[in-house]
Amino acid sequence: MPVRATLTFRVKEGAGDSFEQAWRRIAARVREHPDSLRQTLARDPDDPRTFVMTTDWANRESFSEFESSREQEELTAPLRELRESSAMNVHDIVVHIEGQTQ
Repeated sequence: MPVRATLTFRVKEGAGDSFEQAWRRIAARVREHPDSLRQTLARDPDDPRTFVMTTDWANRESFSEFESSREQEELTAPLRELRESSAMNVHDIVVHIEGQTQ
């Protein structure tokens, strides 16, 4: 069953653009993983220091394996330097319906 990890980040003052650029570089690498389905980064328009990232994976096992890997630790190091805090939740995707306009 596919899973979605949702991470909320609060970045340091003035670090928003650097955070976004670092995330894009990391996402380009993560998308090469065969069980990575999609990634999204959103920024709160009312609080530009708050970002929400979602990442969908083919199954919980693959996500957990990647999340605890040395590769993930090294890839995400630049984000840790730019953030004040983060929180993560992982949910099973029960239903996913695409919009009519793709």
